[in-house]
Amino acid sequence: MDGIFHLSRAFDDDDVVHVEGDVNPVRDLEIIHAELRKKDENFLIKKTEDLTKQVARIGSGGSVADKAKKEELIVLQKLVKLVSEDSKDVRTGDWSNKEVEIINSLHLLSAKPVVYLVNLSERDYARKKNKWLVKIKNWIDEHYPGDMLIPYSGALEEKLSLMESDTERQDYLKKLSDDYAEGKPVVSALPKIIVAGYQALNLIYCKLNYFKYINALYFIYVFTYSIIYYIYIFIINLTFPFFFLI
Repeated sequence: MDGIFHLSRAFDDDDVVHVEGDVNPVRDLEIIHAELRKKDENFLIKKTEDLTKQVARIGSGGSVADKAKKEELIVLQKLVKLVSEDSKDVRTGDWSNKEVEIINSLHLLSAKPVVYLVNLSERDYARKKNKWLVKIKNWIDEHYPGDMLIPYSGALEEKLSLMESDTERQDYLKKLSDDYAEGKPVVSALPKIIVAGYQALNLIYCKLNYFKYINALYFIYVFTYSIIYYIYIFIINLTFPFFFLI
């Protein structure tokens, strides 16, 4: 796992019971981050204890591998302090390039890049208004400045996915626009979520038309085969000048 989508609920629904009893996405985000740090903390403490014993047996000398273990132990101790005593995610720390290499090898949950998804009702998503959105944005800016927040509607995305044609989907989105958004466009949030995931991982998202892609591959195949074929004929003709006369 290279990244995390943090999903929080920001809609009220009597038929969907919240595990905490009421809807409070800011509280939920704090709980989730605390649980991820706790998971990292347990792992780091155990690994630090094991490596401390190994380094103690090495003493003051040792090979290059032994020196690497000593460097890793120093990083582990800094990590334990950050997540346990300071209650901060690993990704918020100030790390050198060498420390980043060691941290990446540990696959810690609180070191992963994060995109925040806020699940709204269809109505709130269409009108782009919800009492929790500003509070969530302020919380993110305070604790994790720069992280992306994307509102979306799970109920809407499910409906769109079950519709049989693009025309049907566009008609439904237009209805939401007319009913709640004063005619302003309402679109699916899935493309934005996908692109945000790629950006969080420092990857490039390229949207391709499948059929155009297949046609392009076929053209490249035919073109390459033709070139190889004519080169082959040219070589044969040089080697056996009377080949085509037979």
